Amino acid sequence: MSSESAEVRAAAAPQTATRTTATRPMLTLIKREFWEHAALWVAPLVVTAALIIGAIFGRAYGPGTMPVSLGDVPATPQGLRAISTTVLVMFSGGSQYVVMSIVLWFYATACLYNERRDRSILFWKSMPVSDAKTVISKFLMALAVVPLYVYVVTLLTTLVASGIIAIPRFSGPGGLSLWDGGAWVRAEAYSFVWLVLAVLWYAPLTAYLLLVSAWARRNVQLWALSPLIAIIVERIAFGTHYLSTWILYRLGPGWQSQSEQWLERLFAGPFYYTSGGSSSPVQLFAGMQPLKGFGNIDLWIGLAVAVAFLYAAVRVRRYRDDT
Repeated sequence: MSSESAEVRAAAAPQTATRTTATRPMLTLIKREFWEHAALWVAPLVVTAALIIGAIFGRAYGPGTMPVSLGDVPATPQGLRAISTTVLVMFSGGSQYVVMSIVLWFYATACLYNERRDRSILFWKSMPVSDAKTVISKFLMALAVVPLYVYVVTLLTTLVASGIIAIPRFSGPGGLSLWDGGAWVRAEAYSFVWLVLAVLWYAPLTAYLLLVSAWARRNVQLWALSPLIAIIVERIAFGTHYLSTWILYRLGPGWQSQSEQWLERLFAGPFYYTSGGSSSPVQLFAGMQPLKGFGNIDLWIGLAVAVAFLYAAVRVRRYRDDT
């Protein structure tokens, strides 16, 4: 009898472990977001397809050679390769991140509102998943999962686009290859650091949109833009613009040092010949110190505010189901 019980327990153990692994709440909730909001993963692929098609047309109709100069000033071939690679990374990443920002805005304002509107919240509340885990899963989607996914897609896009337009076409007599592997690695590394800083900087905005999504009964987009009304009221009633200045500061790249004019550094002299000799691709990012952004106290204050907004969103979701 005891041997039979041991055999039953031994057979049931793997099934229990498998069942526990398959029902990890956070992983399941994140998968749910991809299922219910296909734009989160489809939109980056659409942008990638457009960029690759543009690269194909650029290879087909672009010039066969590139001059070794920038304006009237001669430039080193190494410098031109570095800048062309960097511009490709910036253009691909900029296109993807603009689309990502738009998609995440609508996602954050709709994800908690829609589940109340279509009454699916009743089903999810019947599951053994807390309101805190549900809200945090949506916050992690906007703050980490989607940005990391877009970054990987962008990285692969630049490799494919470079292979199409830069290496085969723009080379030969009178021209040069427009691909620099070292510049690509540096550009992608800096892009990753800036992306991490950006998502942390905009964390309070994401948490605010989730709070509005959990609270608003209708017209959620209008409620999300309600601070604009406060700006107008302040301007008319008091003639000041403190609120608008603060909001623009939080919506802009405020994590950067005001003295770090990285765009000027990016397109400055390292691409030109100098009397002392040729330039180096290392100089392309000379003076850039994006890690300083983590020392901005406003970034960490914003994260504390984001935690407060998330707590409020959890409380609101717990008691508001519009039924």
